[in-house]
Amino acid sequence: MTRPDQWRLPLRADILRAAALRPHAPPRLLRAADAVLDGKFTWEEVASGQCAHPFARSLFTPKAQETVWPLLQQVADELTPPPELRVRRPPPADDDEDDDFSFRTYRVKGP
Repeated sequence: MTRPDQWRLPLRADILRAAALRPHAPPRLLRAADAVLDGKFTWEEVASGQCAHPFARSLFTPKAQETVWPLLQQVADELTPPPELRVRRPPPADDDEDDDFSFRTYRVKGP
């Protein structure tokens, strides 16, 4: 199962789940959502592309690329913050104790 060329992000279960809850979700996505609720497969299995169930596979057909994938891309864009809003992690702290001045006491010499 392949994703459309215009798909910019990895397919995630939360994207599928949120798209299936939209009021105008395509019927093939709603059928897959019903199958998930029935316990036939999970959104994680669909997102990985490893689910062999016909309703899951129907999300990867050329017709789904026209009907389902634009909605998935819209939901993904809404759920994924733009790069400038993503939290940047600081570089890993150096364990060198000589750089840790928090436990040192300093005196200010008078004039």
